[in-house]
Amino acid sequence: MTLTAVGTLFPAIPLAIVALNFRYTSLAGLMREITSKLEPGAGEDGRRTVLIDELRMMKTRMSLVKYALFLCGLAFIFNLTSLYAGYFALGRLAPAAMALTIMAMTGGIVCFCIETVLSTKALNLHISGVLRRDLTD
Repeated sequence: MTLTAVGTLFPAIPLAIVALNFRYTSLAGLMREITSKLEPGAGEDGRRTVLIDELRMMKTRMSLVKYALFLCGLAFIFNLTSLYAGYFALGRLAPAAMALTIMAMTGGIVCFCIETVLSTKALNLHISGVLRRDLTD
């Protein structure tokens, strides 16, 4: 295993972590905003139901982003281990750490893909609630 092979994945992992962290932060902000709209006496029952459904969906999305961040963080640690092992010629450790890097990144990307599908469903849920209100007005 060469250092070039290990180094190829190295810059991608922190970028993935930063992107996922932005997503996590924006989801948290949306959850706070929706929760404030759900305070007692705020809005009609139909709208309240849509907001509660959105919050449930966001809770699932937050978990997926959290796992994706965790797995990408692990991938970064494994990638550093692989880089270290390759640099100091620690025979079997470098390929094993690289395999763990790839597995962790794959898990993180799968979580991210599922969260992306759910974000589209959540947006459709929100839009359908708005459209329903506009059609009844």
